[in-house]
Amino acid sequence: MTMRTVEIRDPSTGEITDRCHGPGPDGACPRTGRHGVVPCAGRLIGPRGGDPRYWPVEVPRGCRQCRLTWNDQAAACLRAAERCRAEWETGLALEIAHVRERAALGDPRFRDMSIRQQRVTALWRWRLSGPAQGLRHAEQKERDRSRLYLALAEQQRAGSPPPP
Repeated sequence: MTMRTVEIRDPSTGEITDRCHGPGPDGACPRTGRHGVVPCAGRLIGPRGGDPRYWPVEVPRGCRQCRLTWNDQAAACLRAAERCRAEWETGLALEIAHVRERAALGDPRFRDMSIRQQRVTALWRWRLSGPAQGLRHAEQKERDRSRLYLALAEQQRAGSPPPP
């Protein structure tokens, strides 16, 4: 979020009153004022051109944390889940290549199998392996976290007044 400009709007008129660059790498607001209150407290915030299903959101008066991170965290979790899935697919491709290579070398476990049977065997071998199960678990965990962050963003959006 640090590379985007976030518009801070007046809740009654919708006019842009200020801009910021979002939270720092640690998720904290670098412009926190007295008593830890963020400068957008009591205002509407959203990135320019943000998805209207989630933006703008109201930041409650006296708020002490940046409200921009939930949407970004959801997107980051989805990217992590996609990376896990890509690693899983790569592992499967390697296992298929391994089974086919062993069959070509005359391994009695694989040599009489059709190409389809070799693929199914490789799939079962890969699915039952520790690395594959770990990647599946990590992918599911990241997808669940993404759903949580999106639910928080939707809840926050539902509690915000409609844009003027």
